[in-house]
Amino acid sequence: MPDPEFALVDAIAHGDDKAFESLVKRYQGPLLNFLFRFVGDRGMAEDLTQEVFLRVYEAAHRFQERGRVSSWVFKIAYNLAVNELKRRSRAMKYLRESASRDEALAEYPAPDMTAGYELNEAIESAMGELPDNQRAALLLRVREGLSYREIAEALDLSVQSVDSLVFRARKHLRESLGHGSKE
Repeated sequence: MPDPEFALVDAIAHGDDKAFESLVKRYQGPLLNFLFRFVGDRGMAEDLTQEVFLRVYEAAHRFQERGRVSSWVFKIAYNLAVNELKRRSRAMKYLRESASRDEALAEYPAPDMTAGYELNEAIESAMGELPDNQRAALLLRVREGLSYREIAEALDLSVQSVDSLVFRARKHLRESLGHGSKE
């Protein structure tokens, strides 16, 4: 029996708006949650979520039934988020360099990557210290419940690499929160 999500993507590729609406309903919450926790800004997460769905709609005809649809969707989201964070980082650097240090810091304060989080400040601070790939792997595993295989597909990594990323992310969080190296 074929995966019903493959049929949805195929229907989207053939212009079925109801199929697209169904896919949006299925992934809107999980995508917004992942992106919000990854980028730390609700507005940016909402914009990125819309962009993910636009990309899915535009690329549906190129989708190949090798992996899971969820992995494909989260891969698009991850790539867009990383690119947007890099773009904003370059823009902030340019703004700071284009004015005197005091003026730039007053007019363009550094973005607060933990603003809006419901988790306590220490956990979010430690999450913010993680490299992008570790943070993404951990969020996809813990918050979205994806398997290591699905995360590997979404991040273009091996399952062993995902296992290592999640292990290192958890270890960093334990150490940052003062829990040593206990398992």
